[in-house]
Amino acid sequence: MPNNKYVFFVFIGLLLSVGCQANTAEHGLGLCTNEETLLFGFRVSGKDKYVSLCEGQDEKYLTYRFGTSANVELQYPEVLSESSWGDFSFHGYSRGGGVENDAMGDYSISFINQGVEYTISQSWRLRSNEYFLGILINTGEKRIVFQGDHGSQSGSLVLLEGKEKIKFSQEMQ
Repeated sequence: MPNNKYVFFVFIGLLLSVGCQANTAEHGLGLCTNEETLLFGFRVSGKDKYVSLCEGQDEKYLTYRFGTSANVELQYPEVLSESSWGDFSFHGYSRGGGVENDAMGDYSISFINQGVEYTISQSWRLRSNEYFLGILINTGEKRIVFQGDHGSQSGSLVLLEGKEKIKFSQEMQ
């Protein structure tokens, strides 16, 4: 008969594993379909809303989703096709070298939907120990910032580097 301590730890491990998978599915994968790959996802701080940047199989398309797994409030673009890659503009810059060189990274992906500009950002500074994750929404009349919950992040905008189908921007967002 197995040792009771062994059974207890296996049982606890299984419970924690199921809980972590459910959390991951809700904040990231829950907004991507089973046929898609989550490139970047997070929960908006203070809200029960999630952001997911999903890629179709074999890079067939790129899409942004906002909402919950039960109610996706915004999917951009609405039509998922290979041309969707051209609907986004990506900016990425990083500098290594540790604290001495103030290692940092600034990554963003943006799109315009019905005259409103959305910019999803991820940036960090090693020397000052800063990290930002969030969405900037610019309506022309006002700017809204939704900060992301760092603990809920899945993936990274860094995963867009090297994707030949996406439009690269030289401007800082």
